[in-house]
Amino acid sequence: MASPSDLLHLEVATPLGLALGTVAESVSAPSVRGEFGVLPNHLPLLAALRSGVLRYRTAGKDHLAAVGPGFVEAGREKVLVLTDKFMSPGDIDATATKAELAEAEKKLAAFPDEYAGPDYEFLQRAIDWAQAKLDVLAESQR
Repeated sequence: MASPSDLLHLEVATPLGLALGTVAESVSAPSVRGEFGVLPNHLPLLAALRSGVLRYRTAGKDHLAAVGPGFVEAGREKVLVLTDKFMSPGDIDATATKAELAEAEKKLAAFPDEYAGPDYEFLQRAIDWAQAKLDVLAESQR
């Protein structure tokens, strides 16, 4: 059993409130510069978050969740994830997510060769979010 100093307090906050609050042995998150991991006693870190898979280990068991864009603050005893979106594997509808992804990709394909502007960014975020949910489902079924 890990001692309290060997654990991280993990919190995921969304505009709707606290989506997850637990203690974890380790946390990894998808930043805009690549995935990174946090263990207890980590040096302070602030990173921009992209849509992807949040992984965390509690009581020796691995857990996953899809997170949207936002920010991560990590330190010696705590990891705080501030994000627009959060979904656990059990809350993800694979059929609806695949349709969501296909629709966004279809709309994105209609853009001219030079992509720019808020409409492009909106569609790219929709694609990234749908892909994150599908990645969580695929990984959770292994």
